[in-house]
Amino acid sequence: MSSITGVSSYSQYLSLVRNLSGGQNDVNRLSEQLTTGKKSVDLNAYGPEVQKLLDLRSEMAKRQNYVQSIDTAAPRLKATDTVLTSLESIVSSWTSSSTMPFQPGPASVTSPVNTNPKGMMVAVDSAKSKLTVGAQYTVTAVPSQTGPNGTFDVTVTDGLGGKTTRPINLGTTPPNDGKGYNFTIAGGPGEGAMLNLSFDKLTASASSSFSVSFPQADQMKERIEGDMRDVQALLNQRFGDRYLFAGSRFGTEPVTDLMATKQTSKVTLNGAVVNPDDYFEVTVSGKTFGYQAVAGDTLSIVARGLSSQINAASPALPMTVSSSNGIITLIGNEPGQKFDVAARVTNAATIENSISSPTTTQAPTTLLNQVDSFTLNGVNVDIGDTFEFTVAVGDPDDPYNRTYYTQHPNEPQDLPPYQTYTVRYTVTDTDYDAGVTDVDHVADKLRQQFATLKPAPPATIDPLGSGPGISLTSTGKADPNHPSRSSLFSTSATVTNGSLNNTVTVATLPPEQDDLDDVPYTDPPGLPFYDSEYRSKGTNAAAYTKSLVTVDDNLNVTYGVSSDDKSIQSLVRAMRLVRTAATNPGKWDEYTSQARELLTQAKDQIRSIHAKVASDSATLEDTKTAHTDAIATLTDRAAKIEGIDQTEVAAQVSSAMNVLQATYAVAGQTKKLSLLNYLA
Repeated sequence: MSSITGVSSYSQYLSLVRNLSGGQNDVNRLSEQLTTGKKSVDLNAYGPEVQKLLDLRSEMAKRQNYVQSIDTAAPRLKATDTVLTSLESIVSSWTSSSTMPFQPGPASVTSPVNTNPKGMMVAVDSAKSKLTVGAQYTVTAVPSQTGPNGTFDVTVTDGLGGKTTRPINLGTTPPNDGKGYNFTIAGGPGEGAMLNLSFDKLTASASSSFSVSFPQADQMKERIEGDMRDVQALLNQRFGDRYLFAGSRFGTEPVTDLMATKQTSKVTLNGAVVNPDDYFEVTVSGKTFGYQAVAGDTLSIVARGLSSQINAASPALPMTVSSSNGIITLIGNEPGQKFDVAARVTNAATIENSISSPTTTQAPTTLLNQVDSFTLNGVNVDIGDTFEFTVAVGDPDDPYNRTYYTQHPNEPQDLPPYQTYTVRYTVTDTDYDAGVTDVDHVADKLRQQFATLKPAPPATIDPLGSGPGISLTSTGKADPNHPSRSSLFSTSATVTNGSLNNTVTVATLPPEQDDLDDVPYTDPPGLPFYDSEYRSKGTNAAAYTKSLVTVDDNLNVTYGVSSDDKSIQSLVRAMRLVRTAATNPGKWDEYTSQARELLTQAKDQIRSIHAKVASDSATLEDTKTAHTDAIATLTDRAAKIEGIDQTEVAAQVSSAMNVLQATYAVAGQTKKLSLLNYLA
């Protein structure tokens, strides 16, 4: 083949290759446009509109980032809104009188337990009394140190740190408070409470006890405590990876016990007389402290001794301990710190005395006097033991002898009317210290009193120093005008042992109004008592820090609510005051009125922050809508630059493929050429 022919053939070959390659490129380019919807993925293909397209794409990316941030924050705000709606509902319910009534309802008083009913029987009129919820009242009677024999100093304690004493003598002092005696409690949360007590019997040292509850107030207490637990759960709501109300402490549960207070417990030593070998014991947080009484001790001395031991504990207990008037007070150092308290007392053995039944040792005759005798049995006596005997003349069922005169019409009607002469002596601590410690001395005390009775009884008593046996001799002899009368007088005698065992009452006081003064409003970075980091850190500005989201150019939105926000603090204070009212019916009006005022304040404050949350939520929604609309516009503008006409490109693809197919056909025919085919 000549060189010219060769060049011509090679040229044709290259031309054919170019055609095949170009056709294939056209098909590939047009197919990519159909797939991507764009003219080209190579920016260079857009020429002078490249910068405009880049600007559009940048603006779209920025707005899409804003939308993504809004989509992250909006659900948190929605969840916060839901919680605040629940909080508002709870607050609103407590402003209703059906939930928090204007009166605590009637008190329920247990029947008094009279430990020595022969010595004292007490009853309480709850309708005339002003009582304290949760109180455990103990009534103790001991011989008075100031009044005449037969007068008793009656002490009432409420087990909550309150106490009062007044002297009572049923024989000489009628109630001057109306029906019953009024006892007004002083000290402790029950201060101002008044008990109207009546005494069916008060003849010897004894004690009684009863407790008080207010069913309606108790129900309100249960409701408010339930709602406080609900509020605590709401404030600890978690959404995704964070606690909604924890500020910027996303992984920290923000709220602990909303009902936490500085625990105040009272150990009340009930009684009046401390005997040697009485043993008192108090256990605090598993540590036991004991006190063995000695001669001369009083309940105040015992309480001081136990308090000193508790304060000297090693390691030191986290509390302040003090004593006053026989009452030990234990106050925790921090709200929420809890400790257990138990106490007991083992009383020394008491002495039981008795009196033999009086007998007539000499019957009266016209020549002989009547003699009655009885004996005080036992060796020693206790303070508060009461001994008495009665000489009775006549018949109590026939006080004016009318039946007797009817039965004996021939006898003169000159008999004396029925009359009794009673002598009663109670061993006082003053007399006991002066030597009246056995029945011999008690018998002399009875003899002394009998000798001073006015009017004088128709009998004489044996002289002082005659021992425990007492003899009574009639002042006259049998009257021959009344031969049917076999006795000039009758004698009865009794002893009431002063069963006065010391007891101990342990009570944890209900929250008081003072608790609110101990927990004032706190500002950043201080933490309120219910914050989970209060005891470990005390301060933390992060607890108040709200979340921040950038939703547009130069537009940042701070959103969310902290559990330490003042509105939440107001809510907690209001609910705690409702609980305080429920546990202090004696101050119901005072506490409930303050609670309603605080609830209204908390409701307004929560509505304010709720409105802020709603406003933030609306801002995010409106801004998202604006971004969505802008992205749609930007997308349309970009599409006009880089977009294609699907129908036109599809036709171009079809045409290019036809051309490519034809080129391949020509190439195929060329390969079949030979010299014979060419010559033919």
